[in-house]
Amino acid sequence: MRRISFIACLFAALVFAAPSFAQPQQAVETSLYFGLALEDGGEVSEEAWHVFLAEEVTPRFPDGFTVIDAYGQWHDPSLADAPIIREKTKLLIIVHPGTAETDKVVTEIKERYKKRFDQKSVFHTDAPVRIVE
Repeated sequence: MRRISFIACLFAALVFAAPSFAQPQQAVETSLYFGLALEDGGEVSEEAWHVFLAEEVTPRFPDGFTVIDAYGQWHDPSLADAPIIREKTKLLIIVHPGTAETDKVVTEIKERYKKRFDQKSVFHTDAPVRIVE
């Protein structure tokens, strides 16, 4: 009887601990760098940024993302004598499954930002990650 109780307890412990034995999920971490400097010398306001997030990013990634305030610099490689542009930046980090559909959605976000704020580019990196909650 004692042996059956031990086995039952061990089984219960394994069942309830099963999520901790789960394998990490493979995913892609996309980082998008949105420069805030405008052509006329102004800057994308916090309000305009939050509207952009609400209208363009949140509907496409409702499960979540991270935004970090950053500072960066950029040099347009297509112009030989282009100045270095130093500007406030918003870094948007999205962890997603890395499907063709999410690639399309990320491209849409970049294009919408460039059009809305008359930007030349949005710097974009993708890296494989493991989700290990």
